[in-house]
Amino acid sequence: MKSKIYNSYEEINKDLRILKVEKDLAYHKLIKEVEETKESLQLKNIIGDTPKRILNILGLFAGPLKSLALTMLFKKIFK
Repeated sequence: MKSKIYNSYEEINKDLRILKVEKDLAYHKLIKEVEETKESLQLKNIIGDTPKRILNILGLFAGPLKSLALTMLFKKIFK
């Protein structure tokens, strides 16, 4: 990195203000990304509509077929 030569305190203060704004912006972007990551890792977002779709499919079956399908599903899940 090349060293910068300043000719006045005003130049130094100007660069310091710019660096502070850049630092604050980077910090707020990091906080936003952490919040988005936490939200995306919530169980409802990971699972999505899968249970609802399964129940809709199982609703198509009737009687013994429905019982058999549920038994197989629970065995698969809780294996």
